[in-house]
Amino acid sequence: MGDYLFEDSKPDSQDHPDSAIRLASVVHRFRVPQMSHRKINFAKSFNTVGQHPKTRKLMLNADDHRQRLQEGCDAKKISSERVTNDARRYIPLIHSVLVSCKVQPENARLDEKLVFEWMSGVETGKGGDNSKKNQAFISEAIMFDLTMAIACEGLGRAAAATENSMAGEFAAASRDYAAAAGCMEFLSKDHLPKWVSKGSNVQPDKLPSECHIAATKAFHTLFMANGQQMAVATVLMKPGKPNYSLVAKLCFGIMQGLEDFMAILRKDASVAKARMDKDFFALVAFQIGIQKGLSLYFQARAAWDKDDFGVAIALMSEATVALKTRETIGSKGLPDISKTPALTPLKTELQELRKHCHHILHLWEKDNSSVYFAAVPQELSAEKKLQEGIRMNKTEKYVLEEAEPALLVLPEGALERSDSDLARELQERLNAGDDM
Repeated sequence: MGDYLFEDSKPDSQDHPDSAIRLASVVHRFRVPQMSHRKINFAKSFNTVGQHPKTRKLMLNADDHRQRLQEGCDAKKISSERVTNDARRYIPLIHSVLVSCKVQPENARLDEKLVFEWMSGVETGKGGDNSKKNQAFISEAIMFDLTMAIACEGLGRAAAATENSMAGEFAAASRDYAAAAGCMEFLSKDHLPKWVSKGSNVQPDKLPSECHIAATKAFHTLFMANGQQMAVATVLMKPGKPNYSLVAKLCFGIMQGLEDFMAILRKDASVAKARMDKDFFALVAFQIGIQKGLSLYFQARAAWDKDDFGVAIALMSEATVALKTRETIGSKGLPDISKTPALTPLKTELQELRKHCHHILHLWEKDNSSVYFAAVPQELSAEKKLQEGIRMNKTEKYVLEEAEPALLVLPEGALERSDSDLARELQERLNAGDDM
């Protein structure tokens, strides 16, 4: 407790500390999905039926831009901007290939199998063990490749948001998270339901999290909450006194968004959750606790400014409890960050915020005991504390542009090979919708 005692004459500012901004904006950086080095060659696979000049050009461009996206995702130092841009260039091409096969299934005969292999950007080793190699998923569905390319764009924007956040560019980070949320919303509400409606095999254990409705719904929720964190940091960075009541509601809304993210994973995406990094969930638990503590802190500041001194003191006292390291999982407070190496860099900021809260509480208690004499409630009633936060739900709508099909022409005599394994297997998948 001695760490939090202050001399009365100490000229410390009563403004919110920089540590509050840092802790309010702490987020996890996800990787982008990665392709395996399995060779994909659209030009060779569609060589027989893709001889039309425009079709040939499409297939060659798809090969070229897929290779560029693979190199961007596999670079030693990932450039979020490069991955995002490469994905944007590849998506309309693979979408056109997909549509071409959809509208001309009788002519969609392959000379070589197309086998796509991807590793998730949000998962880690099996069982959430970060020491194990990320699991690779294989599918012959062109829809799978398109889905993962869209996920690359979304997670590329999320990575850019993290970079901007670390650089203090919180407004730019908020826009990036809105774009990332939009990609995940499109996957969960539009793209993936269409895939599932065709009877395709999209079982959670067979494909990465980016290909499952519940998991992408969860990440849509997460990225909206992360974007709101950036909005709070933007407000706190501005000179002068912020609107304490508004910031308190925004922090409470972030807490609710993060709780919803975890609830969706637990209820509807347990298979995906089991494959994610355990340290990530330690961070989410820490984020939830920090946002609760900050919400109480800003509620207290708002109450004090309204001359509701007793309630302000009670709220600030609750904030100090919320920011303590909890003794057990079920008790109040934050998880022990010393047990998670990825969180230990936050130790200094957390100590500074705790000291600040205790300092403000000490000053208020002194003023109240000598000037205001307001009664301090032992327990705050529900109407004195926030029960619902503000959730901005900022999402930039993602639009997959309509694709123009390329002409697939089956040459005379080609039907003689229609009973080949490759042609039959493809036709069966097309009829079942699996390859769409």
